[in-house]
Amino acid sequence: MNRVIIEVCGSSNKFINKCIQNNINIKDINYIDDDNLNANIDISDFKRLKKACYFCKIKIIKYEGFNGIKLHLRNNIYVYLLFLWCFILMDILSSYIVKIDVIHENSKIRNLVMDELDSHGIRKYTLAFSFDELEKIKNEILDDNPNTLEWMSITRVGMSYVIRVEERIIKKDIVNDLPRNIIAGKDALITKVISSKGEVMVRSNDYVKKGDILISGEIKLYDEIKSLVAASGSVYGKVWYEADVIVPLFEERKLDTNRSRYNISFNNKVLLKNKYPLFRLDRIKEINILGLKIKIYKELEYVKEVHKYSSLEMDNLVSQKIEESFSKKFNGDGRIISQKVLKKEEKKSTIEYRVFVVTNELISKYENIELRDDNDSGKST
Repeated sequence: MNRVIIEVCGSSNKFINKCIQNNINIKDINYIDDDNLNANIDISDFKRLKKACYFCKIKIIKYEGFNGIKLHLRNNIYVYLLFLWCFILMDILSSYIVKIDVIHENSKIRNLVMDELDSHGIRKYTLAFSFDELEKIKNEILDDNPNTLEWMSITRVGMSYVIRVEERIIKKDIVNDLPRNIIAGKDALITKVISSKGEVMVRSNDYVKKGDILISGEIKLYDEIKSLVAASGSVYGKVWYEADVIVPLFEERKLDTNRSRYNISFNNKVLLKNKYPLFRLDRIKEINILGLKIKIYKELEYVKEVHKYSSLEMDNLVSQKIEESFSKKFNGDGRIISQKVLKKEEKKSTIEYRVFVVTNELISKYENIELRDDNDSGKST
């Protein structure tokens, strides 16, 4: 119940009698002197009391309950707004990044990481990203630099980012000085021979079978072995494969409608109810004020569409899948020369392809030469 404390000036006894006659409940009566007093009444009785006690002066000196709080806020609204604005301003200012520190001894790695961060919007004098966005950016940078970066972390410390990174070191093959040959790892048509040690046994356009010697570690003179060396080099050749590829007939796509709006959430409670049935979040910014987590973001509406692939799109999708599969097999030492569909069979929601693929790839591998005793080498069969 909302009550008020009133001040009554003049005819205080008559005032008491009028309150009793009109069934007005008063309490906490405090006499200031013979004609003046303070009392506590219900705010709903104030107008009736003023009308009945026209002979004295009555005024409210203090509100209690909800009305008291409301009056206090109204009288001090600018103080509270200024107080709140100062906290918001401090948090916004502290949400800006003024320093980015990449920790690594190699200046090339530091410059690479700084360029990547800048391309993803992480730069000085901008608002800090959320934790999820930082994780997403970190993973994208690692995916874009698989041969350079092994590990990376982005940590926000106050108004700065501390980025720690480890360079990926690709270990070189251990040098083996034992006598060895270079042999064919698979059937192929030779396209290129690079030799730095040993006797080359094949030329371009020679057809070789798996296990044939390509570069020999046996150095001969007039069919007599003069020395044994560790053959070294690389041999490339055309190799033929049959690959099976399965691609879907349809694809579910998300199409932007170019409709958007900004929204805000407080401790994960959304201020504005969902306007769009389907939307994705963009430009997410987070602010923490006295334990209150405020997230400001943009909602971008999209619709789903089932797209059936055209023949050209199917061909491109098959080529892409084959390229991805063989790229892992090549490990940087080969490429696809041509491909041709041998057979395709349409199922309910997919098409199965059998594709003839021709590659030009590294086919050579090392094989140690078994050392024989001199007595054994003189025997014949």
